[in-house]
Amino acid sequence: MFIEDQLAVTPSSFQQGFPSISAVLPVYNEASAVKRVLDILCQCELIQQIVVVDDGSTDGSAQKVVEAMDCDARIHLLTHARNLGKGQAVFSGLQSTQSDLILLLDADLWGLRVQHVEELIIGVLKDNLDMTVGIFRGGKIYSDFSHWATPWLSGQRCLWRKHLEGICWKAAEGYGLETAITVASFRKHWRCKYVIWRGVFHPPSEIHRGIFDGILNRAKMYLQIGRAFLLANLNS
Repeated sequence: MFIEDQLAVTPSSFQQGFPSISAVLPVYNEASAVKRVLDILCQCELIQQIVVVDDGSTDGSAQKVVEAMDCDARIHLLTHARNLGKGQAVFSGLQSTQSDLILLLDADLWGLRVQHVEELIIGVLKDNLDMTVGIFRGGKIYSDFSHWATPWLSGQRCLWRKHLEGICWKAAEGYGLETAITVASFRKHWRCKYVIWRGVFHPPSEIHRGIFDGILNRAKMYLQIGRAFLLANLNS
């Protein structure tokens, strides 16, 4: 069902007849990185709306988004009063837009280029796919290994709204989003493709939070992934 590919795309050849496209960017304490990712998204003319969901950040992430909003009217900010988790942040973003195609990205990416964003979007339309998934290669060894070992946990995806709406959102709570989407893709036989992103990476939790807190957070993440796998399969 999943095919690995490195697409060579020309956006101008696809702009006619494009569906409406929104990027949904969940953010939690990414003040040092979110502006960089938004700068790239703003360079992509294929995207009509950029929805940033600040999931209870305490480091001024929302202010960085507000600053970016002054430069591009496509950016919209939603805020959660407290941290609800990535799954709920994406759900809030999805509910705020009516676009046909949804682009999901993490807010802490390094090495991201406009071409990478275009490859995910155009890949869906070029090959009549249900979803594309960005896979890191040639960035940092820890990100490369993670995407080699568990490519289905990548947070970089483009998929049709109708598919995202149909996943098990109970399973998607916390860190379960990617697992819930992947289970749905297998259960419902979506046509999917892995798209190689050269030079892209994001720092591990141990760098974000410190060694001890990072290890605890990683353990929490894998527990929630296991829970998501069970719930998504039970509710499919």
